[in-house]
Amino acid sequence: MPTLQKYCDMLSRARAQLGSNPELSKQAALEAEKALPGKAAPHVAIARASLALGDLETAAKEFLAAKKIDARSVEDPSTMHDLSRVLRKTGNREEALKIYRALVPRVDLLGSTDTRVSVLLEAAHASMAAYAENPEKAAKSDARDLPNALDEAIAYLREAKQRPPTMLSNDVALTLVLALDRAGEHDAADAALADAHRTGARVRKASLEYLSSNDERLALEALVLEGSDRAAAVKMWESYLATAAGKGPWAGAARSRLDALKRGGGKAKKPAGKKP
Repeated sequence: MPTLQKYCDMLSRARAQLGSNPELSKQAALEAEKALPGKAAPHVAIARASLALGDLETAAKEFLAAKKIDARSVEDPSTMHDLSRVLRKTGNREEALKIYRALVPRVDLLGSTDTRVSVLLEAAHASMAAYAENPEKAAKSDARDLPNALDEAIAYLREAKQRPPTMLSNDVALTLVLALDRAGEHDAADAALADAHRTGARVRKASLEYLSSNDERLALEALVLEGSDRAAAVKMWESYLATAAGKGPWAGAARSRLDALKRGGGKAKKPAGKKP
């Protein structure tokens, strides 16, 4: 059937061009949907291309359309990753976390180490965001729908640290310090931060898309500054505490680090390799 042939050709083209030209990928997927309406696959392709183009509204709508037609259409690991990203970016954090929990055990099916580490890092921040939204519920170890999210985040980050180095290695190391500190594992957090300082960990200038809140960037930057500039670290922690994130359940951990720095007991040192 010519219509079926066109559907298959356009769908194959949409998948092949997703990574190199998402605009053409989206156009091909739209042609596939026109050729044979009512199939889930073109909606998935449109959603993934829309995400690559930064159109979150369309991506969310098309993923929903695909799931209504066939819930199994979003079970491919790469598709699950894109779906979790869309849900997280559109504020559906609880649903995003459910997808991450299903994806993490399958993370080795993803194509590259960078992507695998990205999934683990995003999942860790999604877990912490869930805890921040409902800390009382998250802290109950017997809550079936939301386990202790800090323990969960730490587990994801420790797994990520076992992976080969990637451009996200510093992000993983600094996020692990945050998670350990917030969980009350202060000695482990200080040891992890000392290791991060020794390796010259820095916060990348690029957008940190794995963050559930941009306020969290201030906390990461404050940790970096603790290794070199106490005064600047104090100001950064004060800036963090002035944000919405800094007024949530992490305020206590952040204030403890701030107070230690003000007392002169923080970890600020000269950068590694430089004489005092």
